[in-house]
Amino acid sequence: MNRHERTKKIVTALLALTLLLTCALPALAAEPGFVNFQNKVAEYSAGLFPDVGEVWYAEYVAAVYELGLMRGGTDGAFHPDDGVTLAESAALAARIHQTYYTGSADFTQGSPWYQVYVDYCRDKGILTADYPDYTVPAKRREFALLLSRTLPEGALQEINTVAPGDIPDVPWGSAGSAGIYRLYRAGVLTGNDAYGTFAPDSEIRRSEVSAIVSRMAYRSLRQQMTLVPKPAWPDLTECERQENEAFRGSAMLGNSLVDGMRLCSGLSTMDFYGETGSTVYKNRLSELLLRQYGRVYIEFGINELGGIQENFIKRYRDIISQIQSAMPDAEIYVMAVTPVTKTVSNKGIFTMQKINTMNEALYALAEEMECWYLDCCTPLCTAEGYLLDSYAGWDGSPHLDTSGYVAWEEVIRTHCVPAEAE
Repeated sequence: MNRHERTKKIVTALLALTLLLTCALPALAAEPGFVNFQNKVAEYSAGLFPDVGEVWYAEYVAAVYELGLMRGGTDGAFHPDDGVTLAESAALAARIHQTYYTGSADFTQGSPWYQVYVDYCRDKGILTADYPDYTVPAKRREFALLLSRTLPEGALQEINTVAPGDIPDVPWGSAGSAGIYRLYRAGVLTGNDAYGTFAPDSEIRRSEVSAIVSRMAYRSLRQQMTLVPKPAWPDLTECERQENEAFRGSAMLGNSLVDGMRLCSGLSTMDFYGETGSTVYKNRLSELLLRQYGRVYIEFGINELGGIQENFIKRYRDIISQIQSAMPDAEIYVMAVTPVTKTVSNKGIFTMQKINTMNEALYALAEEMECWYLDCCTPLCTAEGYLLDSYAGWDGSPHLDTSGYVAWEEVIRTHCVPAEAE
């Protein structure tokens, strides 16, 4: 045997030995960790889903699509506003958990299709109570609770300070609160506004699911935040008198009383949208909505005292909603119906009893709509609860005299949003 043949035999033997050793070694299981989320199973490109454009959740949709955790519908759309069922929630929780711990998510579906995921979640302690029906839409509280149990404590490191009770609509100790707070502290959940409002009993949408799931998988997507204490709507506080500059960029909408304020007060930097005969049903709202304001004062009610209060409040609520949609950062002030004199009240049309009942409803509406309630009724009244005669208009109507408008103006100037709410 020559030298070349001996060398060839040695190399062949070594290759055989290497193959034998390779086959004999057991497959190495992936170590638990975020590195297991780096394996993309698909490529996402802008425009893949026609209903996902330049929106806040676009990067999250891309992330979950590439991980293979969420797909679009058979029509090629993502349907971001649709909900997810409890079954789909369990499937996501199971796949996230198994991927983190093993590097893959291998499940064989049976009948019903979601049973394998439910069983897995039960086995891993993700699901501690059974649901009677997994095909119903999942609530935000239910989804958050499942997701909060999919990763170990160290994988949900706290990056935000959220003390018990800081989330305004999730009392500490309420159902699922520990898991919800855990996700807030980890930057997975942020709430719907600066106060951290969570809406726990609302159905969760696919757009929101994409954000939560992608933040679970990618720490770089988690959000740092500082929650702002939620104001104690609708009560204002008495403050130092505000000069005209403070009312620049403000507007007042309402009836002829608003027009009287325009003519008689010194609020020269404010825009007025008042008109004789205006009501919540017919007014100048459309004109107001053409501009942006930092404050909007609303005065309606005196012309509607003879109508059905429920209808009045319903329409008033719609006015507030339109302003909030057009000017989300505006402070909205629901002003009380101004008082009338005892003489006017005794005539039986514009009575103080009706006005007080109306103002109670307006206070409740301001609280409901997270607006501010400005009591411009009580400060203008006598101890008996009627408008001071010196503030009354000359014609015996519910209108005010100039001195009455000036007194009302002072209420506006000296009542502010609480400092902690700014």
